Amino acid sequence: MVDVSMLDCQVSMLENAIARYSVSGETPKPEGSRHPSIAPFEVFDTADEPLMLAIGNDEIWVTFCRVVGREDLLAVEHFKTVSLRREHYDELIPIVCDILKQWTRRDWQELLNQHGVPNGPINTIDQVIDDEQVKHREMIVEVDHPVAGPLLIPGIPIKLSETPGSIQKAAPVLGEDNEAIYGRFLGLSPEDIARLKEDKVI
Repeated sequence: MVDVSMLDCQVSMLENAIARYSVSGETPKPEGSRHPSIAPFEVFDTADEPLMLAIGNDEIWVTFCRVVGREDLLAVEHFKTVSLRREHYDELIPIVCDILKQWTRRDWQELLNQHGVPNGPINTIDQVIDDEQVKHREMIVEVDHPVAGPLLIPGIPIKLSETPGSIQKAAPVLGEDNEAIYGRFLGLSPEDIARLKEDKVI
């Protein structure tokens, strides 16, 4: 059995916020796309589309500065460590913004990927649906809905090696599976079910 609760998943994603609250006693407030304790680690505008940049440690910061041709930033004392960059966030972020606005998102992705600097696009839904990895993971499935017609829906996110699941059909319309459910789980006969329909119980 694999027990996965949506609530549990949401709470687990609050790991950072819970740790900060536990240490400081302060309730974290919304900060947009930026990381609460690391910088630069957020969404930036490029020449065309937004890009998520995740410079999570000092080594990546050094690589980033060299890759974008801004080795002069490595000499800035208050940018040398994660904590210092976070402390001087208001000075740092405009500099990174100016750098990334020079090229398109795709150009930055190609360059940063070559050098191991974590980044990623902010995909629209159509881009998610068309993503090669999403397709490979079978996370977009087409089903035929009796009312809405052909629909794209998410696939199964939990992959089980011995008992892999699959999307069998679209969500049922109201009462679509009554006969199968009442017959299988309640043991009602077709006559019983017909009588319930006549009495407008179902």
